[in-house]
Parts: sequence; structure tokens; C-alpha cells
Amino acid sequence: MTLHIRNEFNGIFKQHTADMQFLTRLFKAHFAWLILTLGLLLSLSIAWTVKKSIERDAAHRFEFAAAEVTLKIEERLQAYALILQSGVAFFNGSSDIVDRDQWRVFVDTLREHSSVSGIQGIGFSKVILTEDLQEHIDSVRAEGFPDYTVYPAGERPFYTSIVYLEPLDWRNMRAIGFDMFSEPVRRTAMEKARDTGKASLSGKVELVQEVDTDIQAGTLMYVPVYRQGDVVDSVESRRSALLGWVYSPIG
Repeated sequence: MTLHIRNEFNGIFKQHTADMQFLTRLFKAHFAWLILTLGLLLSLSIAWTVKKSIERDAAHRFEFAAAEVTLKIEERLQAYALILQSGVAFFNGSSDIVDRDQWRVFVDTLREHSSVSGIQGIGFSKVILTEDLQEHIDSVRAEGFPDYTVYPAGERPFYTSIVYLEPLDWRNMRAIGFDMFSEPVRRTAMEKARDTGKASLSGKVELVQEVDTDIQAGTLMYVPVYRQGDVVDSVESRRSALLGWVYSPIG
């Protein structure tokens, strides 16, 4: 009897020992997987944190660079506007109508002392009433431009024409006579300048100076010129007093 009990006890002890060993091995295996899982989760968390930090740093650098570029563009545009305003002052300070030679000398002087790059030329676009169109064309042809005309052709309430554009090289010569007010994008900027009395920048356009094999988009800036002595304290008075626009194509 005692031997039977001892054997049974030994069997139970061995089974318990085996069970404990199994549980120990199982615990160790699960613990290893738990540690591995926690390690992976920690690595992923650190990687995500680092990634977000890099993205924030990149976004801050981009915002800083964008702000710097924006500031430089604004400064450049302000410089362009000041140059064109000087053209308006030249008209206002002249006792007579500014002629082609005077405009050339004026622009040459500006170009010698200006550090602003990107301006392809500085010009004047004149407002022409319908009843004065032919007289205007004949007058410019008499100045030595026998092929001059206002284009595009067609009847309009009034016309505008690029009459001065310096330097008058072969590219800018292509623009002489062009009615910029006939083109919607240019017209929007010209109307805004006319009605506000301030510099206005057009949207992107194809400059008429461009040739078929080297076409580049550009913009134009306009500053209105009003008749000397006229009161221009309202939109209607500005429209009535408008002589034209000092402008510049910006490539």
C-alpha cells in the first residue's frame, strides 16, 4: 500500500514537474515574443516621431524659403513700380507732349542707373479716340515708321497703341502699334491701373516681342498717365482724364 502511494505520488510529482517545465518554456517563449513586439512598437514609435520631426523641419525650411522668395518678389515688383512711376513723373513734368527722342533719352538714363533686371523695356501705350485713329497713324508714319498701324484690326469704342518702347530693338519693334486693351488679360490690368491710379500687374501672357521659335510667357505692369491739371479723385474722373499707360513687359 505504501509503495503504491509512493509511486502515485512520484507520478503526480513528475507530471507536475513536467507541467511546470512546459509552462516555464511557454512563458519564456511568450515573454520573448512580448519583448520583441514591444521593441518593434517602440522602434516604430521612434521612427514615426523622427519622421514627423523631419517633416516639420522640412516644412519650416520650406515656409522660410517661400517667405524669403515672396519678399524678394515683392521688393522687385515695388522697384518696377517705382521705375514706371518715374515715367509718369516724366510725363507730368514735361511742359509739352513727350516725344519719341525724349522718351528714348529718359529710358536710357534709367537703364544706366537701375539695378533692376528682368525688364525687357519701358514703354508708353496711348489712348486713341476712334475719330482720331487715322490722324494718329499718319502722324507716326511721318516720324519714319511707314508701316506703322494699330493692330489688331477691327472697330472698337476706342483704341490704345504702344507708341514708345525702349530700347527699340528688333524684338520690341514687333510690339509697336499693338492695342493691348484688345486682349482680355492685359485689359484687366490696364483697367485696374486706370481706375485706381496705382500700378497693376497683369496675369501671364505671351509677349508680342516673342518669336515663333523662342516663345516665353511673361507679365506686364501698368501705371496710368492722366492729363496734367485734371482732378482725378474718382473712378469716372480718372477714366475721363486718362492719356495712357507707362508700362513694362517683364519676362
